[in-house]
Amino acid sequence: MKYVLSCAVLFLATIVLAQQQGQPPPTTNPPYQTPPTFPEGRQAPGQQMPPDTQAPPAQTMSSQRVEGQILDQLKAEPTLSGTNIDARVDNDSVVLTGSVDTLAQHDLAVQIAQSNAGNRRIVDKIKVKQQT
Repeated sequence: MKYVLSCAVLFLATIVLAQQQGQPPPTTNPPYQTPPTFPEGRQAPGQQMPPDTQAPPAQTMSSQRVEGQILDQLKAEPTLSGTNIDARVDNDSVVLTGSVDTLAQHDLAVQIAQSNAGNRRIVDKIKVKQQT
């Protein structure tokens, strides 16, 4: 009896599914509306936004602070242990001096200086002992 009942339920489910597949998808609009991207009465698409007047002014770090950060990061970098790299910073530039064993160490030291220099230019005077 259970077998006949389960077959009948399966048969009815198959019929209902077949009927639903033959019908076109509903054409009614969804019950929600998407809000406009630009609120009405405001900026229209394609027009340039006004500059942000609420942004805080750009902060420039002192030369001493930048120099300290660069030297701290150079000393903390395990790849640069055993090298003697020095950095001197003024308002316009960061001067890197010293020597390293590999080009990879050189590039890492320059990258550390660049990441902290701000608008200052990097003057690279690092000597690479082993160039490949």
